Amino acid sequence: MLNLGLSKNFNTIMSTFLSYLPSRLLVVLNSLIIVPILAHILSEKEIGIFQLSIGVLNLVCTCSTDWIAKSALRFYEKYRACSCLDEFFSNIIWLTLFMYVVIFLCFILFSDFVTEKFFIQKSVLLLTLFIVIPAGIRQFLYQVLRVLNRPFLYSFSIIIYQMSLLALFLVFTGFLPNVFAVLSAMAFAMIIIDIFMLKQVGLQINRFHSVHSGMLIESLKYALPQILTNSSIWVILNINKYVFQYNHYFSDTALAGISYFLVTSILTPILSTFSFAIFPNIIKKYERKSRIKNYMTNSIQLYCALFIPAVALFCYYSKIITNLAFGDKYPEAYLVMSFFAVSLFIHELMKLFNVKYHLQNKTYIEMAVSILAGLISLNLNFILIAKFHLIGAGLAMLISIVLLFSLNLIIQFMDYINYVSVIKTALIAVGITGISYLFVELLFMPLSFIYLDIIKLILYIFLCYLLSMIFAGKLFE
Repeated sequence: MLNLGLSKNFNTIMSTFLSYLPSRLLVVLNSLIIVPILAHILSEKEIGIFQLSIGVLNLVCTCSTDWIAKSALRFYEKYRACSCLDEFFSNIIWLTLFMYVVIFLCFILFSDFVTEKFFIQKSVLLLTLFIVIPAGIRQFLYQVLRVLNRPFLYSFSIIIYQMSLLALFLVFTGFLPNVFAVLSAMAFAMIIIDIFMLKQVGLQINRFHSVHSGMLIESLKYALPQILTNSSIWVILNINKYVFQYNHYFSDTALAGISYFLVTSILTPILSTFSFAIFPNIIKKYERKSRIKNYMTNSIQLYCALFIPAVALFCYYSKIITNLAFGDKYPEAYLVMSFFAVSLFIHELMKLFNVKYHLQNKTYIEMAVSILAGLISLNLNFILIAKFHLIGAGLAMLISIVLLFSLNLIIQFMDYINYVSVIKTALIAVGITGISYLFVELLFMPLSFIYLDIIKLILYIFLCYLLSMIFAGKLFE
């Protein structure tokens, strides 16, 4: 798309995204190997426990270390300009140490409850919480790499992590229980990558300071609302597995877990990389008083054009993807795959629309809206899962994320997006996926042979992006 005569914005955004993409494609490729391996090695019960553990890890990181890392991204430029980075990094270190103490106090207080209600062993829970330490350091270093604009180092670090994870998992399965083997591989792989990045980045604090109250208040004002915001979004995207487990629907826990695991492993690395890559540019433009409306509009148009075909793949061919990934072990996983794929797409798209809260430090508004949607989602999951089981989980997630997205759209205090252009691009992209799907199905309707399913998937994707390039002028008007 870089050679289609599009505007400078499109080319800049695409170039920035592509600089981070190679590593994420490797993550996807690795996922296409490791997810089916885990699905076949781990039992149904172990798959459920593993996915519940990963959910706990994500929630704890959200509440403890992610918001600290995002503060580093948001205020690095400001404190570098006033030569206050030593004080800023000192604050981050103190905050991180404090949060680690809180995490393990929570383990002491609540581990019995989690074990009793969700059937997660204490030892598995403790190992999961230990992973928070290297995960938090890695998240902070990734934000620093974004600020320093070092996509090659970021990509190379991802490659090392993925290779280490796969190799360590294969080693640990020889003498550890399966769930322990996966979690231990994650922990050691993260430690390896943290050491590598710390050496490469070479962060230095010339003088270590005590807590700087002014910086602390500014960081907390910006970041603390995000804890409740992201925790509420976590509820929308993850609570179904815990509702299944709480109600002793262990088979559904595994089905929802393995389907979500596959979809997130393939889609999230690519979808999230887009906002990951361009967010620092948005911050810089805003801080420098540049106009961002065209840049934001073009970013969202590109997001829709690039990723709607991939998301639609999981909608049109969910049964084929399930069969290819899991064989006959989890045949019903396809039932919720399309719900999960569309929900993840909307979630990542919402990050682009919600940049307004971060630019004007009004994250408390985003927090209030997210809490409301999270509470509604919690109730929907209990109601719809009791009534429709697996399909109910998919419906609850999709309804909740659409509601959250809609509420955020209604709230307007910045003129920063051309909505007509975005809607037009999205509709054309959806139309392209429909045309591509119908062509592939009609072409192969009378045929049946080995590898037909794989050929369908490849041809569908090829047609979608070929048509996108042909009609780029219309897509990006």
